[in-house]
Amino acid sequence: MKLVLVALVLVAGSVSAQTLKSIKVDVDQAQVGQTVTATVGLESANAPNCGLRVRWGDGAVTERKINDPKEMPFVTTHTYAKAGDYTVVADPGRVGGSLGCVGKKMNAMVKVVAPPPPPPPVAAAPPVAAAPAAAASASAPKAAMGPSCPEGWKLDAKSVVKKTGAYACSAKAGTAIPDKKPVCPGELSYFENSKKGMFGCKP
Repeated sequence: MKLVLVALVLVAGSVSAQTLKSIKVDVDQAQVGQTVTATVGLESANAPNCGLRVRWGDGAVTERKINDPKEMPFVTTHTYAKAGDYTVVADPGRVGGSLGCVGKKMNAMVKVVAPPPPPPPVAAAPPVAAAPAAAASASAPKAAMGPSCPEGWKLDAKSVVKKTGAYACSAKAGTAIPDKKPVCPGELSYFENSKKGMFGCKP
């Protein structure tokens, strides 16, 4: 009599167990750290009561005792820490004393890749260089620079009059006067004396 009762219990448990129908993952390829969702399809029943494991292929396992119709299909998630090709397996079996879900193991593939490298930092714009002192002095009026003499000629310090700008350049007597004549400021006039080796601006 006891054997008959045990047999009836086992038959009833087998009848109430759900049959594994399918497994699928939401993406074919994911990045490391990205959430991957697996959906396990089970045959619908009024009184589900069976155990199920989802093996993610990297050593992680999700166990669940299916005992509520609202849990069908069974949905679970996982994130991978390393890149690689993984086989996600729906494995029916006893969980927490319940019978295992009916059916054979089913699997789905997911490829996990490393995330792309971060973009390089944006280089800061170079500071605007200050204008060279030479360029600044070149733009200043000639009067502020004072009189100057061409190569081979010397400024006669005694002839310089800062107030009017008068000056004279001197060289060895008989030296040819430069072709380019200076422009005398204000009311000064240009003069030259090749015999004395002198030219410049005078009142």
